[in-house]
Amino acid sequence: MKFSGSERYVKCAKLKAYRHRRALTLIGMMTVLAVLLLTAKRENSIRYTGSDMEHASSRRVWEYVSDFSNMVHLNPTIKKFTITHESSNDKQWNYTVEYEEHLSQLPFVTNKIVGNFVVEESRSRRTIKSTHWTCFSRIYCLNTKSEMQFLDLSKGSRVVEIIKYECPWLLTKFCTNEVMYQRKEIFGRLWTVFAHTKH
Repeated sequence: MKFSGSERYVKCAKLKAYRHRRALTLIGMMTVLAVLLLTAKRENSIRYTGSDMEHASSRRVWEYVSDFSNMVHLNPTIKKFTITHESSNDKQWNYTVEYEEHLSQLPFVTNKIVGNFVVEESRSRRTIKSTHWTCFSRIYCLNTKSEMQFLDLSKGSRVVEIIKYECPWLLTKFCTNEVMYQRKEIFGRLWTVFAHTKH
């Protein structure tokens, strides 16, 4: 069966259009898959124990860390902060803070965070519980939960922090490095504050 020139042209155009649509579909599917892989979240958890502070009571350390203005000195990634809400009663102190951080591994990347803190003291324990909603460009947000426990020792005190944090699963190592960098800085600087003076 023979085709005229115009028929061959139409058939060739249809074939090219089909191939073009198929290529676009494939690119679209790959793009969606890549976005899903980059944004799919998984929850990770770590338990970090700071060095013993022989010269400081757990109460003094707890009081120091409870004041978020001191966190600016402990965590070098924090750029600025604002306390937006505060309340207290006989059992606990609650406050909300909005703060901005840069990533230690990519200092030019910043994120805005809303943190809600619950500072509690009972006969047996002192804690600071917090949740942090971290957003990049107000588009992609991650949740972090933390509980800091301030323990009395026979000589001095110790701080233990339990953290659960969300992270894109392809960037798990990056997120873990970021969390560990902050813990080392915070706990290291905290130890320095109480290292030599008895509190």
